[in-house]
Amino acid sequence: MASLFKEVASVFPDTYIHLGGDEVDFYCWRSNPYIRAFMHKMGFGVDFNKLEAFYIEKIVNITLALRKTSIVWQDVFDYHDQHKSLSVVEVWKQGCYLCEVRKVVKAGLRVILASPWYLDQPGPTHNWARYYNVWPLAFKGTEKQKRLVIGGEVCLWGEYVDATNLSPRLWPRASAAAERLWSNERQTSSVDKAFPRLQEFRCKLLRRGIQAEPLDVGHCKHEYQSV
Repeated sequence: MASLFKEVASVFPDTYIHLGGDEVDFYCWRSNPYIRAFMHKMGFGVDFNKLEAFYIEKIVNITLALRKTSIVWQDVFDYHDQHKSLSVVEVWKQGCYLCEVRKVVKAGLRVILASPWYLDQPGPTHNWARYYNVWPLAFKGTEKQKRLVIGGEVCLWGEYVDATNLSPRLWPRASAAAERLWSNERQTSSVDKAFPRLQEFRCKLLRRGIQAEPLDVGHCKHEYQSV
């Protein structure tokens, strides 16, 4: 793994590197007698969370040695008591995601928020407003803690997406999330005022050949201009 990440660091100059760590299935580890023997030697007993924590800490230390800042999914934060080696936690689970954000920043760690911006969620095509109405800082905390929320990520699962529907599902919903992330509540909070801006952007995408879904009933002027 050290060799792998050394090669990754040489190819990609990015400051951050995402280590994953979500939804780890312990079945494979449980079925391996060598791993069980190692756990016994380390005093982990049959607690596979301790084994996972041990592994993640090793990987984090490898990335630190390469002067990279590691990102992990919230699972790593939730299931392991040792947070001192972590830097950035990405919150992705549904439910009270702002509660999770608050826990992470109270631990002094930085946050990337993804939970409310999964674009594969069901709904009508004009549900872009649900992504626009997210307030990433709407949790109880100090200004110092809120500054630890460093951004967000728009996510799109690939199970039901291919070349036929990727662009329509991505746009214009992603632009609604982008305006939210690049603005604060005092600058812009009105869905009604956002609509013409995002509508214009959607029409620009169509003119460039990108098949973006409509925000609402209507059309772009260039679609019906006389020649």
